[in-house]
Amino acid sequence: MHGLVVEWIGSRIASGHLTGVLDLDHIARRFQVSRLLVRECLRTLAAKGMVRARQRTGTRVTNLEQWAVLDEQLIRWRAAGPHRFAQMQESLQLRQRVEPLAARLMAERRTEAQLERLKDATEQIERAITTGSGQGMIEADTSFHRELYLSSGNTMLGHLAGTVHACLRVPDFQGYRRFSTHTVARHQRLTDLIAACDADGAEQAAEHLISLTAKLFLAAYERLMEQPTGLLDHPQVRT
Repeated sequence: MHGLVVEWIGSRIASGHLTGVLDLDHIARRFQVSRLLVRECLRTLAAKGMVRARQRTGTRVTNLEQWAVLDEQLIRWRAAGPHRFAQMQESLQLRQRVEPLAARLMAERRTEAQLERLKDATEQIERAITTGSGQGMIEADTSFHRELYLSSGNTMLGHLAGTVHACLRVPDFQGYRRFSTHTVARHQRLTDLIAACDADGAEQAAEHLISLTAKLFLAAYERLMEQPTGLLDHPQVRT
């Protein structure tokens, strides 16, 4: 019940449906739970910066600027709400800056075990595209990009792996992506450069890969906004 209540409150705060001072009694009645459990759930959300409890005034929803926007759960909530395209664009902008650095550092510091995991993800990408498995491609692509962060040797970048994982698995982003045989070549080139310990080349290849993804996504979003059916249609982005 704790997880269910946190999910309900958090998603509605992220979507803008819950604002101001929260009614703990209403939430407790809705889920037929105690006020104590509701308070525990709100402490979970307070740790994400989404609410703040004060004596006499109660628990109030905070401004977006105070939220832990890199939190995986919060990314998912924001991406499911009316501002999901802003969330996706911000995620891509972040990755454009930090992912090339992660690739550079991995090329400089990677171990053989880390390189093998990256090669395995590249092979999974190829198999998924060959068999036409969309879900397989998403899983493989997520593993590939997470490995760049985890194997960078930088603790702060490593912590961003979860953020990237959450961004890549946002349903709308998955719906926008359609992969081609060029996808394999781009990922394979980056893998080869990291294997060769070519830090400059790896950084440039990663920058090209994520910049292309961002460019195509934004172009697809612009086309979507021009369609009369609006958010019901999903344009295709090839990465």
